[in-house]
Amino acid sequence: MRSWEHFVAERLRRTTLPPQVQHEVVTEIAAHLEECEAELRAAGVPNPEAQTLDQVSDWNALGRNIRRAKEDAMTVTKRIVMPGVAAVIVALAALKVCVYWLVAPQPCGPDMTCLIVSADGPAYLPWLATLPLAGALAAALARRAGARPGQRLLAAVFPALYLGVETCVLGLFYGFFWRIPIYWVIVPAMAAAIGAWPFLDGRRKAYQNEEETVASRSNRGVGPGGSEQRQLVEPC
Repeated sequence: MRSWEHFVAERLRRTTLPPQVQHEVVTEIAAHLEECEAELRAAGVPNPEAQTLDQVSDWNALGRNIRRAKEDAMTVTKRIVMPGVAAVIVALAALKVCVYWLVAPQPCGPDMTCLIVSADGPAYLPWLATLPLAGALAAALARRAGARPGQRLLAAVFPALYLGVETCVLGLFYGFFWRIPIYWVIVPAMAAAIGAWPFLDGRRKAYQNEEETVASRSNRGVGPGGSEQRQLVEPC
């Protein structure tokens, strides 16, 4: 008879779930298929293995459904928002440092001085050079949390998203200038994405060793959420 657990594991290996959850999903679906084949064989159905395989017509769709069922608001926060906030903190801190060291105060009124920060000022390019580091940090943290490549990229460009919101708010009070979103949103997003690029590979390396450990364990009972996987496979 076919080794259903190995078969299901091969079909769902790109589901990008944490190893423990992945193992539970594979075990549950494999048990369902094995039970289905046994029932068909006992009923004298010709070629029960082929009919069992028909229970899942699209393994990619099944993997996507499982992933969506397992992801919740806390998972998104952990994989995207928290790494993104870390990148925003790094980017804003770098901007403050660059402004402090490179921008000289200028008179802007009686007994007043101002710090003018612009894209053609001395602080912009040095600050822009720090954004790949912020993007790399966010993407690395997101990958460690189990995020998919698209989620890692989204976390990496959080500084640009923050600046985009700030630009929209300030534009309501001080007027909109077309150069501002280009130099303070689009270009920073590109710089952060460049830093994130090495961390956008499809496999979550943080889980490789743990996956090998989980794969070597003996079959276990269905854990929490097992009923959700059963509903994703057609009944035998």
